Amino acid sequence: MGSEHGIERRLARLSPELHSRYRDCVVISQRMLTRYENYFPDFTDHTLLHTLDVLDLCNRLIGEQLDGLPAEDLYVLLMGALFHDVGMGVSPADLEEFRGVLGFPAPADDSARAWAVRDHHQELSGLFLKKYGHILDFPSDAYLHAVIQVCRGHRRTDLLDEAAYPPRFEVEPGKAVCLPYLAALLCLADELDIAAGRNISFLYDVERMPSPRDRREFRKHMAIYRVDLEPDRVVVHARTEDPEIRAGVRELCAKLLDKLLLCRRVAAERSPFVITQAGVALELEPAVGEEAKP
Repeated sequence: MGSEHGIERRLARLSPELHSRYRDCVVISQRMLTRYENYFPDFTDHTLLHTLDVLDLCNRLIGEQLDGLPAEDLYVLLMGALFHDVGMGVSPADLEEFRGVLGFPAPADDSARAWAVRDHHQELSGLFLKKYGHILDFPSDAYLHAVIQVCRGHRRTDLLDEAAYPPRFEVEPGKAVCLPYLAALLCLADELDIAAGRNISFLYDVERMPSPRDRREFRKHMAIYRVDLEPDRVVVHARTEDPEIRAGVRELCAKLLDKLLLCRRVAAERSPFVITQAGVALELEPAVGEEAKP
């Protein structure tokens, strides 16, 4: 981290009112986000620390374009970053209500329930904000809708849909935000937060994780020790001798490339902004002190 406050500082200069509304939500969001542990006590971090990493990555993806973003876009992006994962910790009652809206079947057990929450959490976040947004002091229903769409857009949503993501969505008379670009930024930044620093290893007992899928996912992320965001590419640095995890890291990088190219296309075709990174390079090393294996 280090540059995560650039967006916030600019918002504070341009609109103290919107900045104050955002700051009032930070503590609330943290209390909400920690509830993800009810479903995922051993899963990747989804607390305010993840939010700060996502905002740092957004700042770096935006780069010198930051001066071209008005206060309204900055507020929507910050609020989207705060609440994009709030669906990971919805209450059992809300989950049942939202499940009916989304139409997915009732989970058979706790493990199935947790993975259903994970698979639908972007939509659960949107429904949570729609239900409880009135307590978060949004300036208007239009701002609330914009934040909901940015939260939904961070995963499995068609960012090329012009009806859902218009490039000029009015939040105040004469003031509009660029939903495709904001959603693409959050989507890509969330995908980039994959390094081991997101999971403090001594807090987790990998062998006691409930399924082979959980253990494999955790080991994959622990093998990635750094992600560099260069002007023209993303470089993923990883170290593991486990053939299965090596293959898993390669799969993860292929998925990251697909997401990068999609978000880059959304920015280029549906906004006046750009995402300059065009490729993903994997630097896969052996464990320290061991010879590389083919």
